[in-house]
This record gives sequence, structure tokens and C-alpha cells, in this order.
Amino acid sequence: MKKFWSLMLVALVTLGAAACTETEESVEKSQEAGLSFSAEIAVDTRAVTKKGEDNVWKTTWTSGDTLMVGEYVFTFDGEKFTCNAEGVNSIVGQEVTITGENGGSDYGDKAYKIAAESVTFEKDMTVTLESALSFFYFEYPNSVLFNASEKIFKLMGEMHDTIEFASVSDKHLFAFYPTGNETTLSYSIDGVKVKETTINFATGKVYNLGTLTEPEPLPQDLVLSIVGTFQGWNATNGVAMVAGNNWYTAQGVELFKDDQFKIVKDNAWDVSYGGNGGVLSAETGTEYTLASDNSQNIVPTKNGKFDIYFNPETLAFKYECVEEYTTLTVDITVDNKANWSPLYIYLESNGTAVTPAEGALVTDNKYAVSGDYIGSTLSCKFISGSKVSDVQNVSVTKNGAKVTLEEDVIKLTVTLDTDNAKQWWGDTMKIHVWDTDTSFDTSWPGNTMTNEGNYTWSIIVPSELVGKTINYLIHNGNGWQSADSTVTISATGASVTGSSIGIN
Repeated sequence: MKKFWSLMLVALVTLGAAACTETEESVEKSQEAGLSFSAEIAVDTRAVTKKGEDNVWKTTWTSGDTLMVGEYVFTFDGEKFTCNAEGVNSIVGQEVTITGENGGSDYGDKAYKIAAESVTFEKDMTVTLESALSFFYFEYPNSVLFNASEKIFKLMGEMHDTIEFASVSDKHLFAFYPTGNETTLSYSIDGVKVKETTINFATGKVYNLGTLTEPEPLPQDLVLSIVGTFQGWNATNGVAMVAGNNWYTAQGVELFKDDQFKIVKDNAWDVSYGGNGGVLSAETGTEYTLASDNSQNIVPTKNGKFDIYFNPETLAFKYECVEEYTTLTVDITVDNKANWSPLYIYLESNGTAVTPAEGALVTDNKYAVSGDYIGSTLSCKFISGSKVSDVQNVSVTKNGAKVTLEEDVIKLTVTLDTDNAKQWWGDTMKIHVWDTDTSFDTSWPGNTMTNEGNYTWSIIVPSELVGKTINYLIHNGNGWQSADSTVTISATGASVTGSSIGIN
């Protein structure tokens, strides 16, 4: 019996030794570090950029390049990507994303960005990688601004259509995200557009823009000035523009949203520069190309003081609002001939209420509106107790506006009474009036009339027109308009119909 237990003890010890040996091997195997994989890259599917002696852009991996597999860094050793980090084996059999990025603006640096690929990771697998973007290369020692017709540059996590480089090096390499569309790319130096080109950019390529050139110096002997409504369109007495290296500039020009202006040469109208293809509503900070033949006026979109820039060689134009009149208000002055009191005014801008529905109190026959409405036509009516006036239109200028409230409202009424007119004119009507020498005169396209239904429109007429014959035409803003017509205004108003206003 003692011998039996002795044998059992030897067996247990032997088994224990064997089990212990297997445990140590398992632990050692589980702690073994190191995973590798190969990368397969088709021609032109990524951009690893380094300029060789043969002046050709290379697309080869070099030792030290890295890729991220999940949260682990794999480094290229000349043959494969390998990671020896503790715990890296945990990704085997797991779905991971593979990304790679190394970029800079210095000439000769490797610069690549690999699109994220989701794979189930296995040992010694081969992964196909593709580029997420492409690169521009250029040489220029000073500051330069690139502008694209689409948002292809990524800055601070957001996409932009412009990118600016300071003078940190004379050779630059930078990444962009092609959209697959034909993109127009231009570059500007010192605010002057030097060159523009259109390319159908593709991913995984390097576009060599070469050595950028500086703009030619501007002639210093030109006489350019700004003329407009703010100075009576007097070409001989415009605001002078001063010559610089790349722009002719006028600083601190005061403009309002109802102003219009152009640039003239030699203090005369022989050569003038303005909107290309129509009136230019110019946004500040945006560069435009003006026209010199059949050019149109330029309209500011803010009230304030502006620095205005123009390059007569490239016809480039821009302006900056250096002092915006954000708190500007202008008065609507009421000629209260009806003597309503208290008097409230109700205003709308394109159907949107400017005042409360019950109106705003008019004090000392004046009501101030925001300067944002300069250049706009507001719809206006007056309220006093149970009395409500008819609606009239008010054109707001930088000098404000003036409206008349009369007890006996004088109206000009227009009625369409022909089948042709009723079929095509629609629901809108504007009236253009001229040469009355009163506030009733309009600039094109005129004032909106009130639709009273049954193909009839009306507009309030100032009492100073009673007894006078006025010139006018009406139109629907969509191609239909009457002939130039006249009508005599009486104390009870006036009305016209059908063929008498040239509608047929």
C-alpha cells in the first residue's frame, strides 16, 4: 500500500511538471509580440511624393513610413509593415481600419494620406491601399493665395475653397481633396490674380504647378477715379484712386445700399469700368472681374466706408468695408394731412413684417427704420383706433423717406379688361412714373401696386398731382408691359382700363 501511494505521488509530480511546462509555453506564446502585413499599391492610386534626380515624382514606400491599423502603429522596414507593440496580436481576426498620413509643405518631404480601409486582420495578409487625396507642388518664396471653384482644401477640420501660404520656404507641397469635377484653380500674389487654370483633378496624383510668377508692375501714370450717385455721376470730379504695386486704391469711400458707382479713366466717360454682364451687387472681400465695354453699375451691399481696389491690367476689382454702419437708422417722415392721433405705422418688406401687426407709434411725425432697408421699397399703411389707411409703397434712401397720409385717399386704379391681358399678365403689377417732379417719380422697375382682385390694381397718388397729367407704364416684371401712357389725376383719383394703357 505504501508502495502504491509512492507511485501515485511520482505520477502526480510528473503530471504536474508536464502541466507546468505546457502553461509556461502557452504564456510565452501569448506574449509573443509582432505582426506584419504587406501593402499592395496600384500605379497612381496614392501620392507618396519625393522628387528624384530624373525629375519624376516617385511613388515608392521607404523605410520608416508608417500606417495605423486600428490603434497600432505599423512601420515599413523595406519589405513589410510590422508592429511589435504589446497586445498587437489582439487585432488578429478583428475588423480594423487602416489609415496613413504624413504630409508637409517642405519640398522633398514624403507626403501621403491613405484612405481608411476596413478589413478583418490576419497575419501576413496583403492589404490594398488607395489615396484619399492628391497634392500640389509649387516653388515661390513669398506669400501666395490659392482659390478653387470648389471646396478642396481642409483646414482645421473644415473644407474651404481658399488656402494661403506664408513665405516659409521657396518650395511647397500641399494636399487637397479632388471632387471628381472639373475645378478652376487660380493663384493671387499681393491681392492680384496672376494665373487661372481649369483641371479635372483626380485622387492619388501630384500636380506640379512649377515656379509661380509675380504680377507685372502696374503703370503708375493712369488717372482713375470713382464716380456714382453719391457725387452726382460727375466724371470730372470723382474720388481719385492712388497707384500702388498691384492695385489702384481709394480709401474710406462712404457708400450706402442705395448708391451705385463705376470707375472711370482720365476723368471722363470715354472709358469706364463696371459690372460684367449686369449690375454687380458686390460682396465685400470677394474679387470680381469688371468689364470696360457696356459695363453696368456696381451696387454696395452694406452701408459704411470702403477701401476700393482696382487693377486696370487684369480688370480685377474688390472692396473691403472698413467701417460698417451697423447702427444706422433713417427716418420715414409722415405728412399727416389727416391729423390722425395717435398715429401708428405698419411696415412690410417683401411680405415680412417690419413692425408689430398693430403698428408702431409715430412720434413727431417720424418713424426710424434700420439702415438695412436703404435701397428697399417697403409696404406701408397707417392705423389710428378703428381707422386704417390704404396701403402705399415707400422707397427708403440714405436720406430716409417721406409718405403722405390724407383723409381722402387719392388712387390711380388700373384694370385689365382684355382676354389677352387677363390670360398672360399674372397677379403682379408695377408702375413706373416719370417727369412729375414729385416724390411719385420712380426709377425702374417702379413701385409695386396693390392687387384688389378682378384684374384690378391700385396705388396711392400724392395730392400734389391733382390736376396734372402724368407719364407712366405698367408691367408684370416678367416681360409684359404697357406702352408709354398718360393719365390726368383728379381730386377723386383716376382709373384706366384695357387698350387705353396699351395692353392689347
